[in-house]
Amino acid sequence: MWVGLAVSAVAVEPLWKLEKWDEGRQLVWANPGEGGEFGVAENWKENGKTAKTAPDRETDILLPKASKNYIVKGNRQNQVRHVVIEKNGELQGKHRNELEIWGNVDVKDGGDIHWISIRGDHDTYFNIEDAVFPGKGRVYRHTSKRLPKEKSCNSQISHKFQIAKIGTKSVEFLGNVGVSDEVMLQHGKCIISGDFRFSGATNKGAFEVYDGGILEIQGGGRIAPFINTNAKGVYNINIYRNGVLQAGSPERPLTEDAFLCLGFAENDKPGRSGLYAALGSFIRVYSANPKKARLVVTSITSVDDFTDGQGRKVGNPNEKAKDNKGVAMQLAGDVQLDGVHFDYIMEDGIGLFNKDVSKDWKNVTFGKHCASTSANNLIAKMEADPNSYYHGRGDQKSEYGLTLKAMTSMSRHLGEYEPFQLNALPANTKIRKVGKGGNQIETPVAVIFDEPVKVEIKTKVPGAKIRYTTDGSEPTGKSPAYTAPIKLNKTTKLTVKAYKKGVGFSPTYTTTYVIN
Repeated sequence: MWVGLAVSAVAVEPLWKLEKWDEGRQLVWANPGEGGEFGVAENWKENGKTAKTAPDRETDILLPKASKNYIVKGNRQNQVRHVVIEKNGELQGKHRNELEIWGNVDVKDGGDIHWISIRGDHDTYFNIEDAVFPGKGRVYRHTSKRLPKEKSCNSQISHKFQIAKIGTKSVEFLGNVGVSDEVMLQHGKCIISGDFRFSGATNKGAFEVYDGGILEIQGGGRIAPFINTNAKGVYNINIYRNGVLQAGSPERPLTEDAFLCLGFAENDKPGRSGLYAALGSFIRVYSANPKKARLVVTSITSVDDFTDGQGRKVGNPNEKAKDNKGVAMQLAGDVQLDGVHFDYIMEDGIGLFNKDVSKDWKNVTFGKHCASTSANNLIAKMEADPNSYYHGRGDQKSEYGLTLKAMTSMSRHLGEYEPFQLNALPANTKIRKVGKGGNQIETPVAVIFDEPVKVEIKTKVPGAKIRYTTDGSEPTGKSPAYTAPIKLNKTTKLTVKAYKKGVGFSPTYTTTYVIN
């Protein structure tokens, strides 16, 4: 039965193209041009007749084109599978109470989608056909302060955008997408193959990759903040313990450059306009040709015609990083690079927990906009806390409260839809409390093992067959079978999958062991 799970190591098809779906219900909005509540069955038609029940996560919906704009309003209690939105149709959840989408999303020319979150146990895509960024009179604003339709950007999908796929299931963003504040990749894989921008309106958002999250940039794809700085002094992108940042994948390696563009503010030490990776995180590049298909790490100032959330041009492509102005990174994770081009890096801008790891990097080059032509002047000892799990964001009551809610939501979501409950022992995290008084948040941080460790895998499904990998790839029928505790001699990302006849396949489970 494991044979059907295998994916060719040379497969280049996107994961969502390989996905298979069961037949579901199909509902059509009954009154195009007139808005209403998502969760009211009478607002939908099924096979030409009034629907008897509202959409659920096994239902596909269509918002047909209309001569005037209409809004279908939902909330967190609402779920749906595939979504198609045509001209003048708009699907809208509520601010911080996002409608859950479990399938593919197609927003046609003139359609809109706001305040939604991505969930589910399938590989999916997200595409906005007429996605435009600021310019020509259009701007991004906090989504609670709506602009007239003719002035707003229809690619602005959410505020506090949450992605929580089960296992390593993915959502691939095919075109232009913008988020006015933070992005929380709580679990699963987020694939960027278009232009994905975030924190364009509030000056404090970040892209956060939580435990079990994989942020993947595909060839031709670009991820970037809208602005060069951050009012709350946070990093643009944060890869927390057991999170992954990768360009390409083992199954779908790069065939052209992928772009990671970061801020370029005047940095306070240790420098916060850039990338942070905690202990237990992974950074990898998977390329078909590391000399030609690379991860390009640079600044938004180096991109021609890059604009902020108001449509104003950002930066100067001819400028060099100087003094404390430029891209700054603090990387405590397992950083193995083969095929990376760095540009616009400030002096000592690449902070490494273990500076010696850079000696093993391959096909790594530095551009003319860096503060120095010497890697020795650009790579330094990491100055930030290597085991901090969340960046500090404002006062305890409002900001850490949101983070705690995100963690709670993710745990509840995975627990509800994951019967195998795969687990690894010994525990590779510990609980550290940060905060004051009654506003404490418990944050797991990486346990550092000083010697090799034997890892036992447990599941709540008796008799399940387990296979695993240690190279970041998905387990297949050819992967090693788990029969006894696995001995790990170095920092390792362990990837596990289980199967039992009558139950099926488990979601893919990943966990990282940090070993000195």
